[in-house]
Amino acid sequence: MSEFAEFHAHVYFDESNIDAARNLCEAASSKFGITMGRMHEKPVGPHPRWSCQLLILGEQFGEVIPWLSVNRGDLTVFIHGQSEDVLADHTQHAMWMGELLELNLSSFGK
Repeated sequence: MSEFAEFHAHVYFDESNIDAARNLCEAASSKFGITMGRMHEKPVGPHPRWSCQLLILGEQFGEVIPWLSVNRGDLTVFIHGQSEDVLADHTQHAMWMGELLELNLSSFGK
């Protein structure tokens, strides 16, 4: 059982693969009933690339994350739990699928 009630999966993309990212996020939202955020066409918060956030409930983690792994293609996906310690969530408690990128931690005062 997860300590986290919710997770965020951030799908990173750019102008060359925005359609693949949109298709992945929409498919995940449709298949699992998860909330899909906006397609941000600029870096937002700590995220170093354009991104779309998927909100995954803790009980969905075991089903959604393997599906993302198999279906993400060449897209990078950053996954973290949601707690009151956002810095730890984005560093110590984070997972990556694909390219490991450096986050902009200045948005957390670091």
